[in-house]
Amino acid sequence: MTALDNPNSDLFDPNASPQEDAGPEPVVYLVDDQQAELDLLQRWCSQEGLKTETFNQAEDLLKVLHADSHGCVVADLRMPRLSGLELQAEMSRRELTIPVILVTGHGDAENCRAAFQQGVFDFIEKGFRHEEILHAINSAIRKHRRDRFRHQVRKEALDLLRKISPRETEVMLLLAGGSPLKGIAQELSISVQTASKHRGSIFTKLNIDNEVDLYKMLLAAEVNLDVGPAALIPPAP
Repeated sequence: MTALDNPNSDLFDPNASPQEDAGPEPVVYLVDDQQAELDLLQRWCSQEGLKTETFNQAEDLLKVLHADSHGCVVADLRMPRLSGLELQAEMSRRELTIPVILVTGHGDAENCRAAFQQGVFDFIEKGFRHEEILHAINSAIRKHRRDRFRHQVRKEALDLLRKISPRETEVMLLLAGGSPLKGIAQELSISVQTASKHRGSIFTKLNIDNEVDLYKMLLAAEVNLDVGPAALIPPAP
């Protein structure tokens, strides 16, 4: 079953349950040069039933992270060699989308602003209660799971849409805009019968039943419906 086939998913609900796409078991990657801090966070995560991997420096984490890593990173802001902010910057450069939570004993507005500008998921001062950090970790994991699911849905939708011919793309845009077959025929200077055949071919190629399903698929593909047919579907990577 593909993500598009999941009958229980609401692709457009930002609060959709992450259980819709269980995927691989998430891992909480803990990075701190202070072993005592690592041990404490690992114990709290274990009590929550979360799988962890620990690292004393960010460079070691970067050796194991990859595009399919699932979960979140909890890293100290200030570490020798590579700081938490530098870790986030390097992950962004490598297009690693797993969320990062930075913890610090030196919280200030400048570091906080820099962290969020770089795309850090959360920024927490040390001295936090275990409930606070675990809430942030679970929120980050849920967000990453949703993002992974939506990315997979978009990929599958685009793969299907690339099967549509240029003429069918013109018909598809008009269908998505609510035009009836007669209006499509007039707009494209074709017969109603030909417009109907294009409609049937589109639905078959996309494995959908009606215009509502078509519109949902276009939303899932995150295409810009305001552009012309030629620019609607991006080429395959």
